[in-house]
Amino acid sequence: MKTRVIELSIDNRQEAIELPINPPTVEFKEKQLNQTITLLNIGEANLAGERGLKYTELSSFFPSENSPFYKNASELPEKYVSMLQEWKTAKEVVRVIISDMKVNLAMLIDEFNYSMKEGDNDIYYTISLSEYRTLNVPSVQITTKVRSNGLLSRPETTQSGGSYTVVSGDTLWGISKQKYGAGAQYTKIYNANSSTIEASAKSHGKSSSDNGHWIYPGDVYTIPA
Repeated sequence: MKTRVIELSIDNRQEAIELPINPPTVEFKEKQLNQTITLLNIGEANLAGERGLKYTELSSFFPSENSPFYKNASELPEKYVSMLQEWKTAKEVVRVIISDMKVNLAMLIDEFNYSMKEGDNDIYYTISLSEYRTLNVPSVQITTKVRSNGLLSRPETTQSGGSYTVVSGDTLWGISKQKYGAGAQYTKIYNANSSTIEASAKSHGKSSSDNGHWIYPGDVYTIPA
């Protein structure tokens, strides 16, 4: 009578295998990810790391109908083999439970090997498994900066001189800020284009007292240097 239950399952036990014949020995390996470094004039030093993954290897056999151990099996050997192959191919996360070792781990099948002996319908197998962990990587917001001429961010560019065609939403203050870097210099643009601004304002029915405040899309202004 078995005193130990070893169960492999997937999808919250939607499919499960209880090993009919337990391996003679069950061993788990677990590394500690310490790092050895060599320091000049001091020698080697050991830096403590985090816990590594757990590994195990299960080796036993699935008994055939002719075996006296078949009473412990719920499936034919071929069925067990087929299920394990499908789980491995589908990259299923396998829940490994070992009753008397307090083992309840999510693991992946790293390797599955099986064989048959001459005159024996039992199937002998070895399953290598490693602990499954999800990556909990914190999200990082990165501010994109434009690199220009060795600068991390592009400075606001100004360019005086030439001409400028007014578009909807423009103001003299805004044009001045764009061209000179300071809105307060709008008077330079107004003085250089006063006749154009006055004529355009009158054509739109505005009085001369409002001339400095009304500009219209399509007007072309000279931008003094």
